[in-house]
Amino acid sequence: MIALDSSAIKKFFPHILLVIYIVLFLLCSIDPKDKTVWIAENITVLLVVLPLVFTYKKFRFSNTAYFLMSIWVYMHTIGGHYTFKDVPFDFVNNLFGWERNNYDRIAHFSVGFYAYAIAEFLDRKKLVNSNVIMFLFPIFSIFTVAAIYEIIEWLAVIYMDPEAGLDYVSAQGDIWDAQKDMLSDGLGSIFATSLYFFIRKRETK
Repeated sequence: MIALDSSAIKKFFPHILLVIYIVLFLLCSIDPKDKTVWIAENITVLLVVLPLVFTYKKFRFSNTAYFLMSIWVYMHTIGGHYTFKDVPFDFVNNLFGWERNNYDRIAHFSVGFYAYAIAEFLDRKKLVNSNVIMFLFPIFSIFTVAAIYEIIEWLAVIYMDPEAGLDYVSAQGDIWDAQKDMLSDGLGSIFATSLYFFIRKRETK
């Protein structure tokens, strides 16, 4: 019975993650701090979640990949409710002695976790024959997406009111915020791709 339950959890794990997201989305849609920021942030999330849902039957990623991808989805959804700079994160900030709220930096680091899914897709579809390319391509992809996203943020802010715009980018007065965000994305991608190769090596032994 325990084995059956464990098997069922593994089989429906992506569905469980999706249900958690839906519940979290509904909770975070209640009285968000700034409606404009909430809409902008959740459009970004839906642009990621919906393609994963619609392509699920054509290509099912591993549970590890779905779990890693869900971390950013959850963090971004919460960030949209509070605005990233105001997410209750004092415990972690105080623990590391951070003067700014670094919730957004950690969320950016979790963006890099999508490199795991990219590496897995390349590997299972046998799209590359070189381990070097399979390692570097996901990292370069995340860095590219990170740069494009920072440009989109900049353009979006132009059309938002000043206060909502500042909350949307969550720069918190840091003139190097965009560069640090991109670095966080990239470091996350290096971690995730390394994790994929580590797990892959263990599974092939």
